[in-house]
Formats: sequence, structure tokens, C-alpha cells
Amino acid sequence: MNQSLPLLTPLRGIAALMVVLFHARLLLFPQWMESIAGHTQLIENGYLWVDLFFILSGVVLAHVYGEAFTRTPRTVSYGRFLWLRLTRVYPLYLVTLLLLVGWELYKAQHGVGFYAGPLFKMWGWEGMPPFGSPFTPAEALPSAFLLLQVVTDHGLTWNFAAWSLSVEWISYLLFPLLIPLAVTRSRWSHLAPLLALTVLAFIVHSRGTLDVTSGALAVGRGVSEFVLGLWLLPRVKAAKGLPMMKHDLPLLVAFVLPFTLMQFTMTPPLTLLLIGSYVLLIWIAACQGNRQSSLLRLLDNPFTNWLGDLSYSIYLLHALVLLTGCELIHYLAPGITEWWYGQTNPLLGVVATLLMLAVLIGLSFLSYNLLERPLQRRLRRLGKARQPVLEQAG
Repeated sequence: MNQSLPLLTPLRGIAALMVVLFHARLLLFPQWMESIAGHTQLIENGYLWVDLFFILSGVVLAHVYGEAFTRTPRTVSYGRFLWLRLTRVYPLYLVTLLLLVGWELYKAQHGVGFYAGPLFKMWGWEGMPPFGSPFTPAEALPSAFLLLQVVTDHGLTWNFAAWSLSVEWISYLLFPLLIPLAVTRSRWSHLAPLLALTVLAFIVHSRGTLDVTSGALAVGRGVSEFVLGLWLLPRVKAAKGLPMMKHDLPLLVAFVLPFTLMQFTMTPPLTLLLIGSYVLLIWIAACQGNRQSSLLRLLDNPFTNWLGDLSYSIYLLHALVLLTGCELIHYLAPGITEWWYGQTNPLLGVVATLLMLAVLIGLSFLSYNLLERPLQRRLRRLGKARQPVLEQAG
């Protein structure tokens, strides 16, 4: 639990689970997708939780590295910063990528075609050869291994959730140019949110949605929100003593607002309002002190922080659990998938979703403790780089 920036770790866990549900609607319960959307757009709008990740990343990295990057001389070099970030994000990503490539090699050896349920069959994807489906093109592998898939037309390939990780990496590369936004209060820093929102407004008005995952617009989406996070940190520090931060009502409103907005079909104005609600939520959440309340105990407790710690593993592993899991079950027992996609009882859908989440969280727990953190520590020892005290918050 990060006492300096409270509640941000639980927010990461919530956002990761909502992204999982967004993708699960296509692969796990497509037969209920339309009926759910007829009642609420919360799951349909799940792709927008990635935008919360980008803003959170800017706030946290500014908090961890801001002063170190602006001191003279710097206490953290640019190379060391990139190494620290690489050891944080790349090892587990590489493991998932190698697992996906290994599964495609197995499929190629045994003549197994692409399978992802009835929606993808309707779209003409079923039976596509290994390394030939839109998710697994061989030509996308070089950019995927370099974590640069977002700058190509292959953003949603291989580990399809990792397009945002590619944007994160580009944000890290730009960090020295952007960090002054987090540590200065100049007139130029006040322009940062205006410029960021202008870029986001251009994207949603030109595309009709913020759901862009490849090319310059996807980079603009993520980097703009990263900038919002950098800009927000000084405002968090300045607002921690405000009387309103000592009460539950502002936090409750800020927490409920994004969920409320997501009940509706996203229009460009509503999308921008949602991004503003994320900024508000992070600002109020990060300003919470050491006070005690029922709401804080509900949102910030050992379980929600544990989910937040697992959020990176949850985010990266869910592509394997959903897509590779679907293919594997269909390969081993095609009768089960045929039976499952014919079910209409919504209670079965709830049970299956909870079972999938339990498996995913269990695998993420193992991944976090056996892969993610051990590989990070080993690589940092290899690079002889000491991590900052708050690095785990990143």
C-alpha cells in the first residue's frame, strides 16, 4: 500500500479486471453480449479503462522519478531510468509472447487452425492457419519483440493487450522531455492539459471513438494521457491539505462518476468527460491522508491492494487465458465449446465468468511471485542498478 499516493494501487486492479471483462464479452460470453449491452454499456466501454492506466502511469512515474530527473546533477540517468522501466515491463511480456509463439508452433505442427468462438467464425476468422490470423501474423513478430507494435499496423497482434505497453514504452522514451510538467508551475505547464485534451478531442472527433490501438493516433492517445498524469502530480501535492479531502463524499462522487458515465453509449463529448472524471478520481484518491472511514476501508484494503499488485500480470495474462484457453479447449474437447456457445442461461454466464476470473487471478498470483518480481530483481542485479525506494509503485 502506497501511503504517499493512496488508493492508486486498488484503482489499477479495478481497471485491469474491467479490461478483462471487455475482452471476455467477445470470447467467453458472446451469446449474452447484445443483451448485456441493451441494459448497460459498462462492459462495452471497457476499453476506456486503459486510459486510466496511462494517467496513473504519469502520476506514479512523476512521483517516483520527478525530483531525481530534475536535480543537478541527475541522481538517475536516462539510461538507468530506461533499464529500470524495461526490467519492470518487459520480462513478463516476453514470457507471454514466447508462450503465444510456442502455441502457434504447436498448432502448425499438428494442423490446428484458429478458433475463438461464434463471433470470430461469423467474421470469417475460424480455421485460419497458424501465424496467419489477424491476431498472430508472422510479420508482426519483429515489432512485437521490440515492443513497438503500436507504431505499425499491428497494434492488436500476439498479446493483443500489449499495444498499450508499447505506448507506455514510447512515453518512457519521451520522459526527460515531459518531466518538467510534473515539477514546475510555469505558465507553459498550465498549457499541458489543454494540449493533451486537444489531441484527445481530435482523435475522438476524427474517429468517433477513442478506441485506436495502432499508429500515430494511438501513440497520441496514450502519451497525452501520460502527460495529464505528469501535470496532475503537483496539483495532488498542493491539494492534500484541503478540507474536502478529509471527507468521504468527494471520494464517493469521484469513484462513482466514471462507472455512471460508462453506462451510456460513448459520444465524443462524453468520452472527453470520462477522461476528465479519471483525472478527478486520481486527484482525489491520491490526496487521501491517513484518515479512517468505511469507504476508504472498502476501497483501500489488503485485498484491493493485492489485486492492484497483480494487475500487471492480470492484464498481460488475460489474452492467453481467453484466446489461447478457448483454442486449447476447442482442440481438446470441441464438444464442450459447441455446447457452451449454445447456452442461454445467464446464470451460467456469471458462473463461467467468475471461474475464468478465479483462474486468471490464480495464474497472476503465481506469475507475480514466480516470474514478474523475481525476473525484475535478477535483471536489476545484472544491470547493477539500485531501484528507487518507491519503484514498486510503478
